[in-house]
Amino acid sequence: MIDKLQFRGYNVPIMATITTKLVKDGNSMAVRLSKPVLAMSGLQGAIILEVKQGQIILSAPSADQQVGKPREGWEEQIKRVLAEEPKALDYDEEVDDWDATAADGLDEEH
Repeated sequence: MIDKLQFRGYNVPIMATITTKLVKDGNSMAVRLSKPVLAMSGLQGAIILEVKQGQIILSAPSADQQVGKPREGWEEQIKRVLAEEPKALDYDEEVDDWDATAADGLDEEH
């Protein structure tokens, strides 16, 4: 049985982890976050995106973090990544095989 949490009018399953897929969105990749997941997180508006090996962490900015220029510092970070991994931006044919409408489990009722 899945425990439910009443949150902002939603009966939301309480979960620690979900599995989803990256999908192609123009020249980028995207992750779809359902409305209940966003409601549970409390995230809205500007967010902090932290990138670590094997992880992408989304969080609300702390009081001392400025969130006015979301792409500030990207150029330097991209140069650093390319210095460490020269093929990081190479075209990946596997992305063409992904079905952007593949079931990721977020639409299922439990």
